[in-house]
Amino acid sequence: MRGQSIAALTSVGRDRASSLLKPRVDQIRRFDLLQSLLLGGVVLVVILFYVWQHIQVVRLGYQVEYLTGERAGLMRQQKELRLEVARFKSLRRVEEIARRQLGLTSPKSGQVIVVESLLPNTTGNDLKEH
Repeated sequence: MRGQSIAALTSVGRDRASSLLKPRVDQIRRFDLLQSLLLGGVVLVVILFYVWQHIQVVRLGYQVEYLTGERAGLMRQQKELRLEVARFKSLRRVEEIARRQLGLTSPKSGQVIVVESLLPNTTGNDLKEH
């Protein structure tokens, strides 16, 4: 009988020890789970940041390529416009328009009248003194 009582006491002691240790083990498991979740969350945030950053770099690369092409087109257009301005300023073109559209001709020898200056013949230095 004594063997049974020792076995019963050991069984009771194990149950009691188990009931005392179980909340502590559960608490440790919860803490480990919380640490794992936090670590996983941090890793996820880092990965998402890396992916976002990579997507931004790719998007900006496409934007740079587009703007480079647009700039080249605008530079080409600027050259064409400068050539057109130079062509419009050409005296030969103005003379052609005067002859064709306005019917003007070169003056004949008797048609040119030279008007002499009413001011005495002065130089630029004389004007500054007055």
